[in-house]
Amino acid sequence: LAGQARGAAGEAERSAAAAARAQESLEKAVREAEELAERLAVAEEMPVEEEPDTSVRDRLAADGANARQTEMEARLQARTHEERVKGLAGRADSLDRAARAER
Repeated sequence: LAGQARGAAGEAERSAAAAARAQESLEKAVREAEELAERLAVAEEMPVEEEPDTSVRDRLAADGANARQTEMEARLQARTHEERVKGLAGRADSLDRAARAER
């Protein structure tokens, strides 16, 4: 029974510590919620401007699409050149082997 009592006392201490941590977390969350509520109130009081101009966004989207296309073409050209270099290297190796065999 004494062992069970010590175990229960230890569990009670761990539970009390967990409860204290939970209380601290709750207090922090409440403070954050109050701060966010204040920010929301300030944001709601701000005057609403007219809708932003979407032409800049559209232009940037088109520029992005053009940049992606240019990048893809550049990658394709680089890959093509890599393949040509590999082919030429293979051919050079084969000619070198043939020349050595001929000697």
